[in-house]
Amino acid sequence: MYEQLLNNLALEDMYISQVFEYYRRCYLQNQLSQAFVASSQRVSDELRQHECIGVCNRSIGDIVPCARTLSGGAIRGSLQQSGLITATGGELFRGCVVFPTFDSSGHVISATGIRFGKRIRHWQNSTINWSKPKVDDYLSNGIIMAREVIYGKAYQ
Repeated sequence: MYEQLLNNLALEDMYISQVFEYYRRCYLQNQLSQAFVASSQRVSDELRQHECIGVCNRSIGDIVPCARTLSGGAIRGSLQQSGLITATGGELFRGCVVFPTFDSSGHVISATGIRFGKRIRHWQNSTINWSKPKVDDYLSNGIIMAREVIYGKAYQ
């Protein structure tokens, strides 16, 4: 049981790393977000020196396969489980410059996103903090989801 869980976590780490690498590539191609990082008072000098700055421009849905496919459903489900994609399919960090934090193995364990658009709505936070769920969270969420599936099918 734990071996399968660890294999799933390796996939989770891979998907999370791929998302942040994609954000990095988007940042390198986006002059507006680079100018924001260079000039905004909301970005500290320490964050300006960050090696893996990224930007979430709402385009990851274009490169991840459709949720109705087997691989797309697995990837999107994994990213939703980790909290990077919301229940409605939107990206957590949409409209943000993203600064990931890595562990000693090089895996992304948390990230901070700072909104950089001209118009930030009053209900939106200007800073978003994300942390990768702990192993226990994955296990308990998986058990809850399994129960919902079992009970949902039992009553249909």
